[in-house]
Amino acid sequence: MSSKTINEKQFKLLMQPRNYIPNFLKIRTKNATLTNLVPKPAQLKLLETVEKCRAEGRPVRIIILKARQLGFSTFVEALIFNDEVINRLKNGLIIAHEDQASQNLYTMYKTFYENLPAELAPMIKYSNSQEMLFENPTNDPDEKRRNPGLQSTIKVRSARNVDAGRSNTFHNMHCSEVAFWQDAKTLMTGILQCVPYEPNTSVFIESTANGVGGWFYDFWKAAERGDNEYIPLFFAWFEEPTYTKPFVSEEEKQEFIEEVNYTYKDKDGNVVHTEEYELIQIAREKGIELTYEQLNWRRYAIKNLCNGDVEVFHQEYPSTPDEAFIASGRPRFSVGVLKQYRKKAKAGTRGYLEWTNKNPDRMAVKFVEDPKGYIEIWKFPEKDRFYGIGADVAEGLIDGDYSVGLVGDDNFDICASWYGHIDPDLFGEELTKLSVFYNQAYLGIEANNHGLTTIKAVQRLEYWNLFFTKTYDKISDTLTQKVGWYTTSRTKPLMINKLAEFIREKYIGIPWITLINECLTYIIEDNGSTNAQEGCHDDTVMACAILLQVLLEGKGENYVPEPTDKVTNKPRENFDSPHRYIHEDDEENSLEIAE
Repeated sequence: MSSKTINEKQFKLLMQPRNYIPNFLKIRTKNATLTNLVPKPAQLKLLETVEKCRAEGRPVRIIILKARQLGFSTFVEALIFNDEVINRLKNGLIIAHEDQASQNLYTMYKTFYENLPAELAPMIKYSNSQEMLFENPTNDPDEKRRNPGLQSTIKVRSARNVDAGRSNTFHNMHCSEVAFWQDAKTLMTGILQCVPYEPNTSVFIESTANGVGGWFYDFWKAAERGDNEYIPLFFAWFEEPTYTKPFVSEEEKQEFIEEVNYTYKDKDGNVVHTEEYELIQIAREKGIELTYEQLNWRRYAIKNLCNGDVEVFHQEYPSTPDEAFIASGRPRFSVGVLKQYRKKAKAGTRGYLEWTNKNPDRMAVKFVEDPKGYIEIWKFPEKDRFYGIGADVAEGLIDGDYSVGLVGDDNFDICASWYGHIDPDLFGEELTKLSVFYNQAYLGIEANNHGLTTIKAVQRLEYWNLFFTKTYDKISDTLTQKVGWYTTSRTKPLMINKLAEFIREKYIGIPWITLINECLTYIIEDNGSTNAQEGCHDDTVMACAILLQVLLEGKGENYVPEPTDKVTNKPRENFDSPHRYIHEDDEENSLEIAE
């Protein structure tokens, strides 16, 4: 269509993404044909968000969490291409997670350009696998001055090149499958500085999930909380129209429907529905009526695309953001139980503690509510109740691990947390205040590394109720004590195994989503050791494991946990296994005395 046949207002309207993309951009199909890029419903939701930002004069900043193969890479490329080929002096940068993916994205741009109507195709100086430059290709400088062309560029790079684009200014940026970048934090920190915060700019960050933790996970969570400028958009698997599978017969469909709608009552009389039935309700909340044919495809995909593992399906084809993020590797703790905990997780009351009396004989503190406080409380202290605290000490660097103090009561419920970056000696004073607040709590601090500095700070304040590691020396036939908990190659498996048991059997009450998520990314390595998944933290896990040892000793070595299900708060059956505390030093001649 020639722009001369319509007026200027009509032409500008035609160049808008809503009209330009379906009318002028073509894509390759799986059947090796070309077809117009007609937006799907999910892609239209993205377009509506982009249009809203532009209408309000805001820069477009969007992060997308999605199921596989929903076509968002294609649609984002179309949005950027549209802007680059109708405006002058625009620079675009596209970064894929690997070389082959970047080549695929370049091929997409090449297809867009080669199939444009001639009157809409801008002059192009060169086009290779890494860059398209829309500029007058002439070598005549006078001609170039008279008619330079758009002078816009689109660069395509792989995330393996960590310096991609750091020295340029870009107006449009697409970061694809960021959760799978090798060093997303380093690369994103650099390239995001290259896009000015101006109304005519856009940044699209999109990916399927790759476990809990890592840069993409953290950035998505920050967007959900409103802690950054990015609009979080989640797209479930059932928003893809092609994810459907017809039934062989009406009889097969009726049998399927009966299975989906099957219900039973648990021992407490509650009606329990199937997971597929609950999915129908989840989709309905998004305004989508999930069909039985779509659920039939889901069963097919679990069996044939996800090795029969529903957890793999949840990650690759999630229905909710929480479902998308599961641990990669072999989780040490029960994923199913942790998901139950996560459904019950809730925010506590945030604040900080102030001294009202620092005298060792009459220590007293008060709680000051503050939404930015390092302390979060789910259960305030009760008179005459026993409390323990487990503490994991970090170096205090602002971008390093976190120092964590976890408070638990004699019913093994987590009551409060102290969580943040702080110097080890100052953390000692914070733990002392927390201990005083919770009835002079039994305080167990990891003595490794910086923990000794924290312990010394507590001792200088003359706080008395400290945990000591007990060891038996076979040579001297003496029992010795060292202040603090020592995590060694021998004690770590014991404390983690005990925590795994308490989580699996729901003996411990966990309301804190941060701890639950760290448990989900705490994995078994190939050599059998346990650690946080790469890019994740385990500070809350270690603090909780120490807390459990502190509570078990405080309850006495023959203590049997209260028979209550910590997720449902209902009495448990067959609750008769003993749980003894475990302590062991790393000396060659020491023995654990609890067993």
